[in-house]
Amino acid sequence: MGERIRQLDWSRTLLGSVDTWPQSLLTAVNIMLGSRFPMMVHWGPELVHFYNDGYAAILQGKHPGALGQPAEPWWPEMWPFLLDIFRPVLAGQTTYFENNLVLPNRQGFVEEAYFTFSHSPIYDERGTVSGIFVTALETTTTVLQQRRLALLSHLTAQTALATLPAEAAQHVIAALATDAEDIPFALLYAHEPSAPRAQLRAWFGLPAGEPTAPATVLVHPDESSPLSWPLAEVLRTGTPLLVENLLERFGPWPAGAWPEPPTRALLLPLPVSTSGPSTVLIAGLSTRRPLDEAYQAFFTLVADYAGRALTRAATIHEAQRLNQALREANTSLDSFVQIVAHDLKGPANNLERLLEVYHEEVPGPSRDHIVVLLEKEVHRLAGTIQGLLQVLHTQHGAAATTTETVAFADVYATVEAEVAELLHQQRGQLTADFRAAPTVHYPRIYLESILKNLVSNALKYRAPERAPTILVQSHRQESAVVLTVADNGRGIDLARDRERLFQPFTRLTAEGEGAGLGLHMIQAIVQRWGGSLEVTSTPGTGTTFAVVLPEVGLA
Repeated sequence: MGERIRQLDWSRTLLGSVDTWPQSLLTAVNIMLGSRFPMMVHWGPELVHFYNDGYAAILQGKHPGALGQPAEPWWPEMWPFLLDIFRPVLAGQTTYFENNLVLPNRQGFVEEAYFTFSHSPIYDERGTVSGIFVTALETTTTVLQQRRLALLSHLTAQTALATLPAEAAQHVIAALATDAEDIPFALLYAHEPSAPRAQLRAWFGLPAGEPTAPATVLVHPDESSPLSWPLAEVLRTGTPLLVENLLERFGPWPAGAWPEPPTRALLLPLPVSTSGPSTVLIAGLSTRRPLDEAYQAFFTLVADYAGRALTRAATIHEAQRLNQALREANTSLDSFVQIVAHDLKGPANNLERLLEVYHEEVPGPSRDHIVVLLEKEVHRLAGTIQGLLQVLHTQHGAAATTTETVAFADVYATVEAEVAELLHQQRGQLTADFRAAPTVHYPRIYLESILKNLVSNALKYRAPERAPTILVQSHRQESAVVLTVADNGRGIDLARDRERLFQPFTRLTAEGEGAGLGLHMIQAIVQRWGGSLEVTSTPGTGTTFAVVLPEVGLA
């Protein structure tokens, strides 16, 4: 800078040729040039610029044009701010500011910058303040790093206790909102595999539901609008994407921490677990900072921290779900052991006693009658064991079962034959009507099990004062077939027993035999294949079960 100052034609400036300068100015300029610390000298009523090499780096785009020029034309964007500093110094005071916000236009836009600087008066030979000596150190990098690290620390602390992915998403966005200078707005979208749209999970800085922050965004590349967020490209490539010209893409945009509305945004794919939804964070960029290496590194850390927080919450949630399922399984196992022990104890004790009597009896009609009783107890024991095996098969063997087009009449005929003797003993009536939906595409083995259990329950829990009447029907309901089994039995108090009705090893009455597994098994089958089991009942009148059977395997 010394050589540049010497070569400048000062006679064409407000200060005139160098040989007319007062010694006080020459001394100040020499001190400035001899320092390796960034320094500037303002001289005269117009505060003409002098500066050294260190300050030239601070000026950036204003160098070298500002040399020898008055201050005001070169600092219009911050002249009121500078005047507030210069006035007390020209009055003889010294000022000092640490990490002070300054808004210079050094790169073609007004930027956010921070400085620690001191302004001291320079006295001329008459003892009058004729200039200002400026010592400055730019601390922008330090201030921004501290602020951004505080955000990351806040993000970690806010999400540490989140146990639900939705809760973690809210905490992530709340943490980002603490640094609106760097991130004027943020949107968090989650996309489930095979879903046509991504869902908005959390946001700040923009009104949700507006074009700038739609509740859903199409993610198919062929259907994405050029006037919406290009999530499809980010999900496809897995790399960040810079979106510019936001005003042209979306129209009017709200301002944030700075007067100018954001014009650019960075779309960041978050590193979440492979089993969860794909997540994209849309972060607005500050209009007061360039997207330099430090700013990009900051967003890389934001994406990493946010992704880890969401993954951690999803992992905790899944672990809690599995623990709950394990607790329920353990509870069911305890109930299973108790019920099985109870149901097997009766047949086992009866068999033991009958065997003792058999050995005591002499051959003849009495001994033959004991054999008949033994056969009944063996059948009872086998039925209990078969029911338990059916439950195990329902829970663990359904995936390997194939589907086929099944005629309800065929399944009904099979079940009718199995319950014919019991129906005859009870003088009951079993009828069917499948005209509205004669077939269904479903695993035949499970359809038979469903119908057999429902019909058997209707006979088992008949009203003692009347003969059982059972009506089996089918009809279509949108893309599913509904199978209903209605009876005139004793009914169920649903207000009292609805929660217990489909639990395993549950019997609502002490009458009848079995482990209380039938309805639980039916519900497990139906839900595994995407359907539902519904019940309506009036105590003392009867019960109707409706089984919704999706057409499994049909396009």
